[in-house]
Amino acid sequence: MKIALFAHELVPEIGHSRALIETINHIPSDKIDHLYVVSFEMGNPQEIFPELKNRITFIEVPKFYFGPFLIKMLYFFIASWFITKLKLSSDVKKVGIGIASLSVDYVNVQFVHKEWEHFYFSRFKFPIYKYLYKKLLFFFFWLGENYLYRIKSHTQFSILSEFEQDYMTSHFNIPKEHTILNYSGINLDNFDFINESKEEVLNELISDYPQMTKLELNQPIYLFVGAFERKGLNLVIDKIRSVPNAQLLVVGRPESAKGFSLPDDLNITYVEFTKKIQKFYHLADVFVFPTIYEPFGLVLVEAACMGLEVYTTEYKVGASELLRDMDNIHLFKKPEDIVITPRTTPLTLDEKRALRQQRRERLASMTWEKTGERFYELLSRS
Repeated sequence: MKIALFAHELVPEIGHSRALIETINHIPSDKIDHLYVVSFEMGNPQEIFPELKNRITFIEVPKFYFGPFLIKMLYFFIASWFITKLKLSSDVKKVGIGIASLSVDYVNVQFVHKEWEHFYFSRFKFPIYKYLYKKLLFFFFWLGENYLYRIKSHTQFSILSEFEQDYMTSHFNIPKEHTILNYSGINLDNFDFINESKEEVLNELISDYPQMTKLELNQPIYLFVGAFERKGLNLVIDKIRSVPNAQLLVVGRPESAKGFSLPDDLNITYVEFTKKIQKFYHLADVFVFPTIYEPFGLVLVEAACMGLEVYTTEYKVGASELLRDMDNIHLFKKPEDIVITPRTTPLTLDEKRALRQQRRERLASMTWEKTGERFYELLSRS
């Protein structure tokens, strides 16, 4: 089987890229004759797909686009269409992340802009010039989704949560037999306990992030990870105000270049980016994630597997479908409904191990191997 992946960027540090990379890596390598990647940017192919070795071709899309994201999308649509016609044979299985390209026949659905649009415009305010641009951008998203999901009737879909599958089939009139429910895999081995004390881990992290010196390990640490606006950092800040002497550890970035500032009157430690997220879970006791819209939410499963107490929502949050009825997992209908019960002491490692064991038993079958096998079944459809 020959496969071509279409994505603006295919680098492991980006969440949706990482999910697709893991999925392809867990298709048995002897089933893939050749892998093409059509993208503006790609990490080291030998590191990203180690089993495929010399069976990878990176087709770089030249960065000739100028201006805002809408222009970038339109340019990629055009460039990927020409690449499909000129460089890919008809037997290549063309796979895209969402509507990155309209030339694909298989879509890994990780986000639906039409569904997100309501939340976006009802919760965020913009100056008039930005509002008009965002409306134009979402109209462009709608055109792309409507074409690829509804009009291009032979498209097949891998969808990573039940609520998203229900939305896709009902809103775009997609036959359910054209879809598979395919949860993201969970690499439990990558999120195991570290054989170091919290003090040792903190001292190691301080060498990279000196701002972490103010964290007190004898007090509970509340953790938030993600893009500020959509994942609900503003709500975390509101909720944490009711927690006496709370220390909040924030990892992530705002989605817009300006307009989000962290308050000075709370004990907040901010780290913009890290490749050591496992160590942050090891330090933390409580994971607070009042996301507004989350087709899956891999960080929720990671935090749960590391034995943290978790606060999140179940409406439009795919990972919550896997976390129901677990100890110290607090699910609320809406982000605004979240109520944090203050902890007086940090979780002990024994408490974390007990929570992890319970969650491992539930999540053990949710492997990347299973995700890869399901995706291969989808690609094998004629």
